[in-house]
Amino acid sequence: MDFAERLAKERRARLAAERLLEQKSRELFAANAKLGLHARALSDQIVEQRQMVKSALTEAEQLKGQQSRFVEDLDRAHTMAVMAERRLWDSINTIKDGFAVFDSNQQLITANAAYLAAFNDPEIVPGLPYADLLCIVAEGGLVELGALTPDVWVADMLARWEAEAIEPITVQFKTGTWVRMVDQRARDGDMVSLALDITEQMRIWAAIEAIPDGFVLFDREERLLTCNQRYRDIYSASAPAIVPGAKFEDILLYGLDHGQHLDAMGREAEWLPERLAQHRHPGAPVEQQLADGRWIRAQDHATPDGGRVGLRVDITHLKAQQVALEAARLAAEAASRAKSAFLANMSHEIRTPMNGVVGMAELLCDTTLSEEQRLFAETIRSSGEALLVIINDILDFSKIEAERLTLHPEPFDMERTIHEIAMLLQPRAREKGLDLMIDFDMFLPTRYIGDPGRLRQILTNLIGNAVKFTDKGHVLIRVVGLEGETGEQDLHVTVEDTGIGIAPENLAHIFGEFNQVESQSNRKFEGTGLGLAITKRLVERMRGEVWVDSDLGKGACFGFRIPLPIAEDAEEPRLPITVNRVLVVDDQFINRTILERQLVPCGIAVTLCRSGAEALLALESGSFDAIITDHEMPEMDGLTLAARIRAKGIETPILLLSSSPARVREGEGSQHLAATLQKPILRADLYRRLQSLAAPVPEAPPIVEAVPQAERRQMRVLTAEDNRTNQLVFQKMVREIDLELVFANNGVEAVALFQSFKPDLIFMDISMPEMDGRDAARAIRALEAGKTHVPIVALTAHAMDGDAEGILAAGIDRYMTKPLRKGAIAETLTDFCPSFVRPISAAEQAA
Repeated sequence: MDFAERLAKERRARLAAERLLEQKSRELFAANAKLGLHARALSDQIVEQRQMVKSALTEAEQLKGQQSRFVEDLDRAHTMAVMAERRLWDSINTIKDGFAVFDSNQQLITANAAYLAAFNDPEIVPGLPYADLLCIVAEGGLVELGALTPDVWVADMLARWEAEAIEPITVQFKTGTWVRMVDQRARDGDMVSLALDITEQMRIWAAIEAIPDGFVLFDREERLLTCNQRYRDIYSASAPAIVPGAKFEDILLYGLDHGQHLDAMGREAEWLPERLAQHRHPGAPVEQQLADGRWIRAQDHATPDGGRVGLRVDITHLKAQQVALEAARLAAEAASRAKSAFLANMSHEIRTPMNGVVGMAELLCDTTLSEEQRLFAETIRSSGEALLVIINDILDFSKIEAERLTLHPEPFDMERTIHEIAMLLQPRAREKGLDLMIDFDMFLPTRYIGDPGRLRQILTNLIGNAVKFTDKGHVLIRVVGLEGETGEQDLHVTVEDTGIGIAPENLAHIFGEFNQVESQSNRKFEGTGLGLAITKRLVERMRGEVWVDSDLGKGACFGFRIPLPIAEDAEEPRLPITVNRVLVVDDQFINRTILERQLVPCGIAVTLCRSGAEALLALESGSFDAIITDHEMPEMDGLTLAARIRAKGIETPILLLSSSPARVREGEGSQHLAATLQKPILRADLYRRLQSLAAPVPEAPPIVEAVPQAERRQMRVLTAEDNRTNQLVFQKMVREIDLELVFANNGVEAVALFQSFKPDLIFMDISMPEMDGRDAARAIRALEAGKTHVPIVALTAHAMDGDAEGILAAGIDRYMTKPLRKGAIAETLTDFCPSFVRPISAAEQAA
């Protein structure tokens, strides 16, 4: 091959190569362009990927943080769950009731400490089957099985779990614990078991069952919650309806249908609402009588939740006792009336002959007798009077015991009352040489409202005992007081003596009935032993109290306190005492002190002397307006002192205080005295006497007689008395009095003589045959028809409380208790003597 061809071939090859290069260049350019586009797209993708990676990294970081927080929260939640579970079990373990959970295969999953402690067996652990647990309990003797064997008991307990509805069951452990088993099946097949400790409830219920009364509890809807067996026994006819949940009204209706309630018979429609109202508004207990004759006391109370709790007490025996007590009361009242009638009759039967004995003895003493005869007569009279004192004590005590003693308040002068009693006892004190003194507080009122008769009795007992048991020395009656309630004064009265005293061991029962201190020192003293007992009862009836203090061998002090209203009537005004200086002479310190207390408040300067010699020295050194001296003093008595004073030429008035004024008037030297005053002296009398020393007592104006003395007739007196002895006594007692006396033997004669004799005064015995004194008095008042009024004075031997009211209610003006006294009869005649007849006082003085 030639060169041209080769060159042409190379040229062609070069052209082909150039064309190929150009083609490849174009392809390369297109590829570069495409590659640039791709690169640009890839670059964009890379940027996007980088952004996505960056975002993913950011999210990863965020997720990583969230995961950490989730882990922490999970850990925290787990910790809290563990703590909550621990707390739950700690709480479950602290309760005293048992708690356990069994799985669907009846195997123990868990249990609290109380549940496990009940069995106290190490074999009881989680995983233990329920049947094995029951076997451990039964065979180990942990529970009371009663008549069942362990196998039977276990089978019954297992069968209980297989029931559709598991009923609670009560199990008694040998330790005395009572447990109520409450089991509940869960939705997943587990069994939750509660063992509730009901020991306290069982004890309370056992106590409720043990009480002899019926107990019942209703809720606020009046549904029965529970009751004991005694309640069902009481309402035996209603027992079938007495079940938990039953309405109270339904129980009542059931009882009405079956004749349970006797008090509802014939009035069921009214009875039911009444009983429901009592239940809904409980108040006082209600007594019910049941059909079988028993009596029930029903008491209902509201409970805080609105329910009602009730007690039913069988009071059949109490009703029987009430019937017996009522019969006994009627019998006692009949016996009391019989006793009162007996005492009244005995009083009459004893006092009627005693009237003859004492009356005749008194009349006999007024006649001319030898010394021996007078001794016999005085003995009869004093013995009769002593017997009357004993009779009066017994009758008074009988009145108090029968609660028939009543008080009769009226205005009276306390100081004068005490003085009168002292004057009555003065002769006995004078015989023993005793000083009888009264110290009445100067600043106390003297007039009060009370029963003067009973106060006289109290004071006579105390002062009389003091005189009786004192052989030498003095008896002092002291009265002080404190202001009590409005218008009342709390008076304290004491009676002090220097007698034999009372041993400490005898003080406690000195106020007992029929009590007398038995000792050699007082065995010579007589009495019933009722005086102080009566005194104590009387003081207590007056809202007061009585006491005694004593030193054996030195004396005693009896006292009492009573509140008395002050009498509103004004006391008599006291004339001013113009005496300025008084010399008081007495060897007794107490007497001097009492006189000083009485004189100093009147503005009198008092000089005290213990003897006549001191008095004479005092007179030499000073002058006095009056001299008050005691009579009986050692060395120089009052009369001798008066003579010595007059011998010195001293003319000062002398007042002598003496226990025996009559003996003073007969003694030598009495002419030197201005006056003789009876001891103990009444303060008012002392003031009047001192006032009279300075100012003459005005003379009373002469009394103008309505009818001349010569023209007056005798007083006509009708005496109705069936006892001949009493007629004779009465006749002898008034024989020296100027009057015309007629006797009637019974009430019928008295009424007839009233019409024919026309008496001015009638003495009427109460107990007479045919017609007694009350009926006779009523008949006489009927005859008078209010036109005239003849005074009627009852003569009675009855002494029971209430007799006076009955006597006065018959139209009688006054009554006198037998035995009669001559002075009392004369005083009554004087009180009722008409102005147109000859005066009784003149007749007495003439006699």
